[in-house]
Amino acid sequence: MSYSTIWQNQGISSHIEDESAKPRSIADATDQQLVELILAGEKKAFEQLFERYKRLVASVAVYYFQRPEQVEEIIQITFAKVYFELKNFNGKYDYSLAGWLKRITANVCIDTLRKNKRKPENLSCEFAETENESLFTDSKKTIEEILSEKDLANKLLSHVSPEDQAVLRMFYGEGMNVSEISEITGWSKSKIKTRTCRARKALRKIIKKYL
Repeated sequence: MSYSTIWQNQGISSHIEDESAKPRSIADATDQQLVELILAGEKKAFEQLFERYKRLVASVAVYYFQRPEQVEEIIQITFAKVYFELKNFNGKYDYSLAGWLKRITANVCIDTLRKNKRKPENLSCEFAETENESLFTDSKKTIEEILSEKDLANKLLSHVSPEDQAVLRMFYGEGMNVSEISEITGWSKSKIKTRTCRARKALRKIIKKYL
């Protein structure tokens, strides 16, 4: 996907009324000014937004996907969605754009996991003999310890819902707290606690099948 094609071929008709409010350069623009410039049809403003926040989007994507090509795909899909939904952004402060981008990225990741769930390469995998043995001999391991073993964790997590995969990776794999997960997903703290508890139980049931 070419971002330049998107913003060069798609014009947005709204304009900035006060030209004097423009920053000296696009690189110096605040987030809110960037949003206004993009909506006014400034071609390079979206490029600046992409450069400013592509690492943030990637940092969210890695909670859901491990392969570089998967993360790159999420970055592309996310910014395409951002471009077309930017007119609905209602933030008034710079920091709120980052939060909005995190939530869009999380939604893109979950949607992508759902779409990919039935693809052959993403179907629930059989465990290798050594992995079965590891589960059997280390059956007293905590969920956190099991999820720290990436290859094994990926196979186990492929059996649970995309939402459960996300919360388990963030809570146990990345050591994030409830507030941090809430900021990324947009879920309430009570929902995160409930989902984490449910996801743990679901994963433990899956593990027991192989013991």
